[in-house]
Amino acid sequence: SIPKRKKKAPSLESFPRLDDQVICTAPTMALSSPLSILLLSALFLLLSPTASELLESSSFSAPFTETDRNGKFTVPNFLMAGDAEVKKTFIRLTPDRQSKRGTLWSRSNVGAYSEVSATLTFRISGQGSKLFGDGIGMWLTTSPRPTQGSLHGMDAKFEGIAVIIDTFKNVEHGQQHRDVTLLINDGSTEAEVGTEEVLGCNVEGLRYHEGRDDFSTFNLSRIRLLYNEDRVVVEVDGEGQNDWQTCATVGGLKEKLPKNFLSSARFGITGTTGALADNHDIIALQVHTSHSEAKVHAVEQHETYQSADELQVLVHDLEHQLTSIYEKLQNTISKLQKQEDMIEDRVKLLESTVLTGVESKMERRITNLEKQLDRKVQRTVNKAQKSTQDEIDNMKEYAEKISDNSGWRMPFFFLMLVVIGVGIMGYRHYRYLIKSHLL
Repeated sequence: SIPKRKKKAPSLESFPRLDDQVICTAPTMALSSPLSILLLSALFLLLSPTASELLESSSFSAPFTETDRNGKFTVPNFLMAGDAEVKKTFIRLTPDRQSKRGTLWSRSNVGAYSEVSATLTFRISGQGSKLFGDGIGMWLTTSPRPTQGSLHGMDAKFEGIAVIIDTFKNVEHGQQHRDVTLLINDGSTEAEVGTEEVLGCNVEGLRYHEGRDDFSTFNLSRIRLLYNEDRVVVEVDGEGQNDWQTCATVGGLKEKLPKNFLSSARFGITGTTGALADNHDIIALQVHTSHSEAKVHAVEQHETYQSADELQVLVHDLEHQLTSIYEKLQNTISKLQKQEDMIEDRVKLLESTVLTGVESKMERRITNLEKQLDRKVQRTVNKAQKSTQDEIDNMKEYAEKISDNSGWRMPFFFLMLVVIGVGIMGYRHYRYLIKSHLL
């Protein structure tokens, strides 16, 4: 693990004065010699009460050991948002996945200092050998909380200073692309990258391909922001070899930023990915109130990394690999979950379609059957009506025929009755005459 460093300036009273016997009786050092004067001057500067201190409220470094109530690692004095996640040896702002955003934001303002130096140690790496992006932003702004926007996760209408690390070479920017860009904004307009007016530089080694055999979690890069009341300088150590180069310098800050800017400003870090992605990891942010102290710390930090033993390297590499495996599993599970949700939606759609189709088909079939039944009933009724009408017509016809043929029979029948009646009466009269012996 990388040890934290906190340096406080002791008071002069705790050290021997220049006229004390300890110094004056030194057998090999003459006070008048140039070497002794130089050493004593350095000692005086080192022990000066004005020597800077590390601003712990604005700083952090691995390893991260503090945890929240859920057992997850946290960064003291900093807010986390988005996809940012703290591991023991690094902070992952974004995983190597598309459309991710992570933020780390200080809870405290810097304070009323005349100058401040911030050294950001980070690692940008991924599986892509040719296509990768987007990058990291380091912010010194008056925003108490991160305001989400299009400028590497922040609102482009910010007030303060931003250092943008952009690993994706956008063809739209052409020759104006900068790997590292320095932006100064007063909050009245939206800051832009990739323009002719933007200051910055291109740096080798800001991004590492994890597919290389020589890749290590100790492949780091560093950015240093040096600020005083009227000037800001950005320096870059691209491959983490303590080989610093000046990237951009801007003066006249008193006209561009509010008075007592540091009293109302705080540090923040953002990481973003878009259609292309990378792992954006933060190792440390060290903020000092002296430029010289920051440079001394940078040398010591480099020596610490260089002196790491095999066990330390193994621990860092193992956590990095386990994190990558976990993220791949999470990504696979997420994809499977999405596929499961899609399949479930399709099944529901299919069920709805089938039910709708069946109901529609049943309704059509019932309607057709009703129509067929209606037609059959109508035909039967029509047939019965026709048959009844035919019977009625036949009976009418028969009755008419009977009526026509019975015109001679009635008189004949009446005549027959008269004849029979006369005959009966004649017979009775005949019987009477017999009985009366008249015949």
